[in-house]
Formats: sequence, C-alpha cells, structure tokens
Amino acid sequence: MRVWIVSFIIACTPLSARADVDPINLYGDTIRFDVVRDGKVVGEHETRFAKIGDELVVTSRMSLEIFVLIFPVYAFDYKSVETWRDNRLNDLKVRVLDGNEEVKVSATTSDDLLRVSGPDGIETVEGSILSTNHWNASVVQDQKVINTLTGRINHVTIQRGGTEALPLPQGHVQAVRYDYNGDLRDTSVWYDRKGRWVKLQFKAKDGSTINYRCTTCEADG
Repeated sequence: MRVWIVSFIIACTPLSARADVDPINLYGDTIRFDVVRDGKVVGEHETRFAKIGDELVVTSRMSLEIFVLIFPVYAFDYKSVETWRDNRLNDLKVRVLDGNEEVKVSATTSDDLLRVSGPDGIETVEGSILSTNHWNASVVQDQKVINTLTGRINHVTIQRGGTEALPLPQGHVQAVRYDYNGDLRDTSVWYDRKGRWVKLQFKAKDGSTINYRCTTCEADG
C-alpha cells in the first residue's frame, strides 16, 4: 500500500506578510496534531518554533504508520527545518521517507533569489515565498508556494470557504476553511480568527482522506 502524502499547509483573517507573523505569539513554542486516516489515528504532526539570535527556526515533523491487521504495511516520515531572517525564508532543508523511497529538498537565499533544489532539479524564486508547512496564514494571499515534498514551485489559487465550528480536545473553535486549486488540489486548511492553523484535510493517492486534528489548539472562550 502506498499512501504518498501529497500536501502540507494555510487563515481565518488573512495576515499581512511573511514571518512578521510571530508564530511564538500565536502558538507558543509548539503546535501538535493527530494524523487521522479514515477516522483512525495513524500518526502525529508537530511544529516547533524557536528564536535563535535574529533568526526564527521552524521545525516540522510528521510520521505515520499503517497496519493491516497487526502487520505494518506502510510508513511515512517527514522532517522540515525552515530558517527565517528579516521576515524572509533564508534556508530550508527537508527529508522525506515515503515507504522505501527517500526524497530531499533544500532551498537557500542569495541576494534576492531563493534557489530551491529537489528531485526534478533547481528552480529560482525572486522575493519572498512560503512553503507548504501551514503555520503562516498569510499564504492565503499568495499564488505560489514551495512544495516541500517535491521541491517544485506550485502555482495555486486559494479560495475562502465558510466558517465552521471545529471540535478540540476541550470545546470548539470557529475557523475559516480555505481550499487549494491549481498545482495543489484536494487540500483544505482551516485557520481561526487569530490566524492560527487549526486543521488540515487532504486526499492521499490511494483515495483515503487524511485529517490533521489539533491537540494543542485553544478553544473559543
């Protein structure tokens, strides 16, 4: 069985810029999600934030394992480290283990260009760009993102949906749904009124539905 996770990222109230959205003020130092496949918890996603000197370091990890009866049939492991400086992505390193396949993606900034390297080669981007790591809600204003699973620059349109009450471990939170179209499809992300990431849903290539269910988010008072 090959699930091939296809998307990772997006805001209740669209925010204005890049890493000037201070994630530590929004989330504290960590945000966690249960990874749920067709109603069953199969893994965990965690994003950590740290200020080191004048840099913001964002480390995202996701792992899942799927069993048939008692036998493991598929595993997926993802780690991404983003380094932000002066409100811009300065460095990105990603390692993905998808079953027996390993994929590496990296990006570095030189002058005003970000060079993104992946399995299909190198692309360059001028100016600031966000990756598909979800935490910065201002991505809903953008038309391109770095796909951290492929190393490609994906061109997208992100359509705002309605407001929904999402269940949390304690209470509910009101959040707006955003749907991706373009190079990224079958992906939806929810952000609360403060612009905090609270849910992700997407289709895996085997047709199953993957949901991120937040375990650290704050319920509405």
